[in-house]
Amino acid sequence: MNERLMKELRDSLYVHRPLPLHREESLEARFIKKKVTAAFPLFPSGNGVQPTVENDTVLQVNGDELTFSAPLTSGHWPKGASPDGDYSNFGTALISFSFPPMDWRPYHRIVLEVRPRSAGQQVQHLNLSIVNVGETPLPDPYFREGATVFDLDRDVWQTCIWEFDAMPRDAVTKLNLYVFLSGCDSGAPGQLVYDVRNIRLEAVDQPEFEYGWVNPQPGVRLSSVGYFLNDEKTAVLTTDSAAFQIISEKNGNCVFQGPVQLLQNERGSFHTADFSAVKKPGLYRLKTDDVESSVFEISDDLCRATVWRLINFFFCLRCGTPVPGKHGMCHQDIIARHQGRMIPFCGGWHDAGDVSQQAAQTAEITQALLECAARVKATDPLHARLMEEARWGLDFILKTRFGDGYRATSAGATRYTDNIIGTFDDISARVHNHSYENFLFSGVEAFAALTLQDEDPPLAVTALHATKQDFDFAVETFSQTGVDPAQMYEHTWNSGLSQYHAVRLWSASLLFRATKEPSYRAEILENAEKLMACQETGAAGLPFTGFFYRDETHSAIVHFNHQSREHQFMQALEAACTALPDAKEKPQWEKCMRQYGEYLKAIVGNTAPYGMLPAGVHRMDEAEDQALFRFLHVACDYEVEKENYKAQLRQGTEVAPGYVIRNFPVWFSFRGNNAVLLSAGKAASILGSYFHDQQLVQIAHEQLYWMWGKNPFGQSLVYGDGANWCRQYAVLCGECVGEVPVGIETLGNEDAPYWPQNNNATFREVWGAAACRMLWLCADTFKEEA
Repeated sequence: MNERLMKELRDSLYVHRPLPLHREESLEARFIKKKVTAAFPLFPSGNGVQPTVENDTVLQVNGDELTFSAPLTSGHWPKGASPDGDYSNFGTALISFSFPPMDWRPYHRIVLEVRPRSAGQQVQHLNLSIVNVGETPLPDPYFREGATVFDLDRDVWQTCIWEFDAMPRDAVTKLNLYVFLSGCDSGAPGQLVYDVRNIRLEAVDQPEFEYGWVNPQPGVRLSSVGYFLNDEKTAVLTTDSAAFQIISEKNGNCVFQGPVQLLQNERGSFHTADFSAVKKPGLYRLKTDDVESSVFEISDDLCRATVWRLINFFFCLRCGTPVPGKHGMCHQDIIARHQGRMIPFCGGWHDAGDVSQQAAQTAEITQALLECAARVKATDPLHARLMEEARWGLDFILKTRFGDGYRATSAGATRYTDNIIGTFDDISARVHNHSYENFLFSGVEAFAALTLQDEDPPLAVTALHATKQDFDFAVETFSQTGVDPAQMYEHTWNSGLSQYHAVRLWSASLLFRATKEPSYRAEILENAEKLMACQETGAAGLPFTGFFYRDETHSAIVHFNHQSREHQFMQALEAACTALPDAKEKPQWEKCMRQYGEYLKAIVGNTAPYGMLPAGVHRMDEAEDQALFRFLHVACDYEVEKENYKAQLRQGTEVAPGYVIRNFPVWFSFRGNNAVLLSAGKAASILGSYFHDQQLVQIAHEQLYWMWGKNPFGQSLVYGDGANWCRQYAVLCGECVGEVPVGIETLGNEDAPYWPQNNNATFREVWGAAACRMLWLCADTFKEEA
């Protein structure tokens, strides 16, 4: 790790205060340096366009400045909100500029200056959106296009730049500036005040590349954090040079030179550089006659700095406790009720930028933290900090149990409440006795019991007591209900029967390791057999096998498009092999694992020269399955999207009659594939480690390389990690070092990467689930065990 980060860690008391953002090093910091070739003023302007306000917003026009204000809280829900305030804030402070249709295509961005002066709101943000009535209307039905948000510093003027080269804008009729009224800290004045000036359109010489596999702009797209010592090390270049060099940052010497190679495939024509021969640890740059990369590291300890940054993000996501610079004590009045009893549903980590809560997500983050801690020496400060954060999560999943199978599972927020129980802004948490989630919680509790047995014996005993109870509750409920999706807003809503088998197998394997009780051995044998029955073994006639179906009928392939638990199948089988190393069934389990590994090897080349794992194989007729649609595509209308579903399948790569591989998921509203690729990468990592298969280890690492900038946009997708990282849709959480967004999306029904500068949900929204899977994958790169 570099000296600056080490100092910042010490200054933060090893992240008990958020790490500095270093906005000056972000992608957006260079926007203001671009050459402006044309400009058009919007306010103030000579065309007489004046802003109007809506709701309870108060507007003052002081010459060339606008000031708008509004209360951050209210005594009622805004029009159209849910009567119980579920997923509701207190309204929106909004000012609008309306004009006859204007063609903005000659311009690439909006620029404005903003100064927030809100009292009682620690995190400041400003949203912009447009209305376009041209060939492609905006906003779109899901409000994904045509909007952006800026995370702001308090009490200072700052320049905000929204680039939108790929955004439809041929007939713009409205520009909106708005802030969600989302509450404030307890006892704060609660008044929003923003000053705005100098709003203008600008054309620039080189707007950001936003769409496609082939980036035409000169540059180097590589893993800006670095590469592991024994991995294949490749980069994608846009260059006119025939050769490249690897330059030591220490002394400026060339340590390797090689030819720039041409690769042509279905994705396009690419220039690549292979420097796998460089295996000496150190800091390097890749250089040609006309382009040069940022500094990257070659090391087997690459993930240490990333893990610290992820810890920072999780700390900033904490719910139910003050977080310096983010919020005070929060959400003390989210209440879970069951049979006359109540539990305050605060703790764990907020789900995303909307500060909602998902207990299953907190459980998975806890598991990832524990896995990582188990691989780091007990004397390492990183181990202690990982365990501390894991205990925070474990406390939440233990305290949200009612003790009879029911537990508090989720709550929709999008606001900070007054923390007073009994006032109108209280939030009701959802409460379920759901077998899938109880199996999941049981597995996390069992792993915690195993991990903590030497370090914290009393907590280990508590976790073991809970895991046995929760497993029994899950078995009983499943025997009565089978697959039970529970509720659409639960993050486990899309789970099929094969996932139930997997999570039950995994939990039983950990329980057997912890207790050696024969009943758990029987569970392992039974559920491993059921899980294997859901795997493709050749009957489909494809050039590969190994993927999983939702159940043993093989009628529907497992797909993920937002949430992803692709790793659970291999996690479960590996856990079974570890728990029962002498079982006569073990060779069958290992065969199943090998088949899945061969599947990953068969499909990963579809995104070459990038190593991103495709979303998976699809049947061309699956768009006809209306019953399954609602579980995979939340908040979407089947009849509206059916033809789009078919169109997306047609964009896939045919691998056999009636079958295609999609690089990106089939999706409509919820777009972004970081959780998808990282979860599959975790599966590859599990297998690579178990079978000592370097090809699978490489596939796993390539998912990290994609996240660190070896993607068509050359951007790190982890804020503050590596180089060329961009702002994200943090909203109520505020920008955080280590935040990870939902991920790169696609444009319409296509199957190519799309990463617009529109900073909007869902694709750019910060998300604990994506960061969790990043940490899960990073954990496997630590070779030392405590």
